[in-house]
Amino acid sequence: MNIEDIWANYSERIAEIELFQRATKNAANEELKVLLDYGGKMENLPEYKGMSLSMHNMTFRDAQSGGIHFYHHKSLSIEDSQRDVLLRKNRHYQWLLAEAYEEFEAYIHKIYAYCGFTDKNFWPLNDYGNIKLFERDSLTFNWYVEQSDKKKGTPRSILANFRQSFPLLQRYEVDNKLGINLVLAITLIEKLRHIVVHNGGKTKSKRSFTELVAKEAGLSNNGNFSPESRELIEQFFGVDKYENFVALLEMQVRPEWPIESYVCRFGILVNYLMSYGFLLFEMAKIYVKPA
Repeated sequence: MNIEDIWANYSERIAEIELFQRATKNAANEELKVLLDYGGKMENLPEYKGMSLSMHNMTFRDAQSGGIHFYHHKSLSIEDSQRDVLLRKNRHYQWLLAEAYEEFEAYIHKIYAYCGFTDKNFWPLNDYGNIKLFERDSLTFNWYVEQSDKKKGTPRSILANFRQSFPLLQRYEVDNKLGINLVLAITLIEKLRHIVVHNGGKTKSKRSFTELVAKEAGLSNNGNFSPESRELIEQFFGVDKYENFVALLEMQVRPEWPIESYVCRFGILVNYLMSYGFLLFEMAKIYVKPA
């Protein structure tokens, strides 16, 4: 597989994820519109004021008797339903971000496999495992992908190798047209994915999470890091009772403007994954040559 195919496959997978996100956004907007219209009609009917929009009984079958047990009842107002639409939309965004990051990690492994497959001197010898030196010439690209997956400490160990082999990479990670530290951005997404998958999208402490991300990105000096780094991380969390929840929905910007304008936090993070992925693609084209 050549480097262009690896980039094209990664781009296609991320594009599919973005299409799912846009479909989720449109569906939620339609649902909110229906609820808003319904709420407006109820305002004109005082006898229905305060009435629940829907009622739900939760049941399960008892394993011993086979009987039905009611374990919960929930009545939802229009306001409850509107909130639930947004929470569900955000949850979908969280899982799509987790999927996007996993595609990014798979892409990194393929780039690393391409580098070793193309230039037999690119990988350190310990990455080859127990094979004999003369066997390298007969190894397939798929072997390199599988071996890359076995490398300890990935993806960071792979990125560390890239930084050693691609002199320009460290420069663009810090000094780029995006105006952000890409190491911090990728570390942030990695950690967001972790709490989405393992903690339901909620961290125990936003402050501790922020400090961990800055530390693992190499930007913390005895617990101190720049306000810009803190702001970058914390914009992806909610406020008030949701301050420890990963928040990826659209945010309104410049509310003083006569026309509403929004920025999508999910889109910001996907842009980081694509920008860094393209940077690796460009670096590989520059530095990796057949040995």
